[in-house]
Amino acid sequence: MKKGNKIAFQLFLVILIGGAAFAWYVWNKPARNVLDEKGIEITASALFDAYTKNENEANTKFLNKAIEVTGVVAEANENQAGQSVVMLQSSDPVFGINCTFKEDPGPLKKGATITFKGICTGFLSDVIINQGILVQQ
Repeated sequence: MKKGNKIAFQLFLVILIGGAAFAWYVWNKPARNVLDEKGIEITASALFDAYTKNENEANTKFLNKAIEVTGVVAEANENQAGQSVVMLQSSDPVFGINCTFKEDPGPLKKGATITFKGICTGFLSDVIINQGILVQQ
């Protein structure tokens, strides 16, 4: 084997082993638990208004952070994966705060005021919250 090919092969092996080690680390790192985090307390209307007013600024404040949202249930149902999903009312008559729960929160009635904590993942007509846990019903 020529010297140049040998060096290229060794470099390839180092990159391959490094990539495998990184993949193993990412696969085995513990999942984020929102229950252990202090959430930013906010109302559903204030959170929705922050995103509709200035999405970039709201992303800086809320994206990938634990937030504790209080609001009125507009609807509650299940998604295709069987997870509970709740839509909280906002200042907009059509869109609001959409939360997918990590565990079943039990029956939630339309018009009830609830508080949940979850991870804000952004804005797609609704503000999207994942890994939700019910704090107060």
